[in-house]
Amino acid sequence: MATRASQAPPVWTFEEHEHRELERGLNRLHDLACEVGHRPTPELSLEVLDMLRWLDQVFEPHIAWEEGWLYPEIDARVGTSWATRGPRFDHHQIREMVEHVRVDQLGLASHGPSDRTEELRGHLFGLEALVRAHVEREERFLIPILDEDAQPHTADRPSQ
Repeated sequence: MATRASQAPPVWTFEEHEHRELERGLNRLHDLACEVGHRPTPELSLEVLDMLRWLDQVFEPHIAWEEGWLYPEIDARVGTSWATRGPRFDHHQIREMVEHVRVDQLGLASHGPSDRTEELRGHLFGLEALVRAHVEREERFLIPILDEDAQPHTADRPSQ
């Protein structure tokens, strides 16, 4: 995760704090994925359920803030929604992967040990990779836009 050496605008500071909080959850997610197949199924099922709670209570509100405020702000500053289409698609992929993990957890809870454990491991590592890549792209490409004092670009638009 990137850090800022220069003065940090309030939004950057907020986003940086949020991403540090997400880092802790992502590290737990990674550790959980590594434990699949090495822990008793009932214990694993509870740990996955706890991770799903974190995703619902911490990560989903973060996504909602990005989609409700951050991305519209970036779109307004650059004068197009193309800058945030990729990150919005990331959110879609992340939500789909969370649903795969949810199905895997239900399978663990109801059927005990099964072939789902390998699928669960793949889904957990896949979810981790999607979120880490998403956060990295935001920090490198989107958040710096907020540092610019630019207004929406109108120079390229014909006058009316």
